[in-house]
Amino acid sequence: MSRKKKRVTLRDVARHAGVSPTAVSFAYNAPHQLSHTTREHILDTAESLGYQPHPVARTLATGRTNAIGLLVPTSLNWMLHDPLFTHFLGEVGAACDREEKRIVLASMHEAWGRDPGSEAVTPFTWLASIAADGFLMFSIDRGHPLTEAVQRSLRPIVLLDSADDLQAPTFNIDDHGGAYAAAQHLLAKGHRQFAIATMTPRRDGVVIPSIVRRVRGFSEAVAEAGLPPSAVQIVHARGVPAAGHESFQNIWQLRRRPTAVFCVSDVRALGILSGARREGISVPDDLAVVGFGDLPDASVSSPPLTTVHRDIDSQLQLAIRTLFQLINEQIGEADIESPHIGATRLVVRESC
Repeated sequence: MSRKKKRVTLRDVARHAGVSPTAVSFAYNAPHQLSHTTREHILDTAESLGYQPHPVARTLATGRTNAIGLLVPTSLNWMLHDPLFTHFLGEVGAACDREEKRIVLASMHEAWGRDPGSEAVTPFTWLASIAADGFLMFSIDRGHPLTEAVQRSLRPIVLLDSADDLQAPTFNIDDHGGAYAAAQHLLAKGHRQFAIATMTPRRDGVVIPSIVRRVRGFSEAVAEAGLPPSAVQIVHARGVPAAGHESFQNIWQLRRRPTAVFCVSDVRALGILSGARREGISVPDDLAVVGFGDLPDASVSSPPLTTVHRDIDSQLQLAIRTLFQLINEQIGEADIESPHIGATRLVVRESC
């Protein structure tokens, strides 16, 4: 039976390199304390011996994990099947590659979505348990269980698509204005009976602030046009392409059949287009469809989707840059304009 190879220690490297253990630690964690020649000699010796610094020990020595936490509001399974979030993840990943940082991906649902009788974990202790130098947090509302933990955290936190009034740098878009513009466009085309395709209410009571703003913006535009509340019907539509037929049927079977549907996301809109096509329903002649987000698939769908455009990349890049600056203590929260609201605009194509 083979014996497990003994781990090379920091003291082994020091002995072979003819330096102190402190010098070896400086070579990895405080290189400015050594001359270039001494550091290179230590690193070459360590490599020849197969030495690897222990990640936990290195974190304790530097006070840094060299990672950022990416916190999402729903299950990881759901989020990783969402095209918008996978785009977010790609942009964050590219930024972390440039900064030579890692990503810790976690679902905020873990903090309170445990089975009854399981070990109690408070939102604050859950957040404190994540080994990251700072956090990007998506879609947190004022009533969210993690709100207090966010405001008590000593580590930098940057929020995306969240409530406008939390005590953390926040980067949102003009959800209300974008949805309002979509309603105005449909009203100008003569539509008077609408559906809003939105997500099913969460069983845990968590609210997605951006969706609330979109529903409110669309409904306010319709009300200001003098139409009664009954002119807008709320329909629950699942945010996965495979549920497109079901989402379309939820709209088409309404007692007061709408002539236009506003979808709180492009994923829902693209699914409804697919469901309508499967049923032989003409878009936009029988049903006009408007989305939100302007995903790449929106311009090549059948028919091409009218949607509210948001500059996803610019918003993310600004948020990530801000987080890195906070982590590196290049700026303080007082230097940041918050909330930062990115512009939206309606892109009219052939679906309405």
